[in-house]
Amino acid sequence: MTIRNHLSLAAFALLLATACQPQGENESQSVPQDSSAMASGTDAAMEEHDEHAAAEGEGEALLPIMQRLGSEMLKLTHALMTDDTATVAASAEAVAAHVPISSAELARIRAELGNQMAAFEALDESVHVASTQLSVAARSGNMQEVLQQLNIVQAGCVSCHSQFRERLRTGTGEIQPQ
Repeated sequence: MTIRNHLSLAAFALLLATACQPQGENESQSVPQDSSAMASGTDAAMEEHDEHAAAEGEGEALLPIMQRLGSEMLKLTHALMTDDTATVAASAEAVAAHVPISSAELARIRAELGNQMAAFEALDESVHVASTQLSVAARSGNMQEVLQQLNIVQAGCVSCHSQFRERLRTGTGEIQPQ
């Protein structure tokens, strides 16, 4: 990977991480935002989410989860640039296995997103799957696959943020076109 590619990747990761940070003291929630193109199986996905939350305890609000994910993505990017595949794999696994969203937070998200909850869930699942595959690829040393899966993870995060973040942060209702 060239220095230019490393720097571009690092800049993108920094952008991604700062996008997950609150803009002001009164902001209580931050969420990824994406498209409804991946919508399917909302009820099953929500049941799985709810079961996972119950198995892991109550869960957490979205903002601290997103902040930790941003930190893991920065760590992953730095590790990628320094050929630290063990940390790439560990950070990718941490992204895939993040703490579940609390049931109260899920209820708030469901109420805000309504029929767009399926799109939100689909993006969460795509990031989970790609993060898991990224971890496997890093452990095997397949850097081409690491980069492909990282691209999917980043695209899922950015897509989710662009579709849902502002709305879930502020509870403003309609998703604003980009």
